[in-house]
Amino acid sequence: MRLFDVVRYPLTRFESSGVVLDALPPTTGPTSVHVVQLTAGGTIGRHRAVRRQVLAVVSGDVEVQADDDARVVVPAGSFVVWEPGEMHQTWATTDAVLAVAETSGELELDQGFTERT
Repeated sequence: MRLFDVVRYPLTRFESSGVVLDALPPTTGPTSVHVVQLTAGGTIGRHRAVRRQVLAVVSGDVEVQADDDARVVVPAGSFVVWEPGEMHQTWATTDAVLAVAETSGELELDQGFTERT
C-alpha cells in the first residue's frame, strides 16, 4: 500500500466560486476523477464538456443546468451525465461534496441504474 495526500486547489475557471477540488492523480487512460467541495451559494461556472462528465452528489444538494434547459435539483445519492459539447453549470443550494469523473470511455448505465425523467 502507498498513501498520498490529494492535491487541493480552488477552482476559479469559468467564473466559479466557492469550489475546492481534491484532485486524484491523472490516469494514462481516458478518465480523470476529482472530489469537489462546493459551498452553499457557490457555483461551478458555465462551461462546455470536453469529454463525457459524470457528477455524483455525495452529500448536500445542488442544482444543475444543461444548455438552456431549466435548472434541475440533484440530491445526494444521485448523479448527472453530460455528453461532450454540452454547456452546463452547477450551483450548491447547501454545502455539498461531489465526485466528478471525466472520460472518453463509455458508461455502462445498464448495470441497474435508473434514469429519472
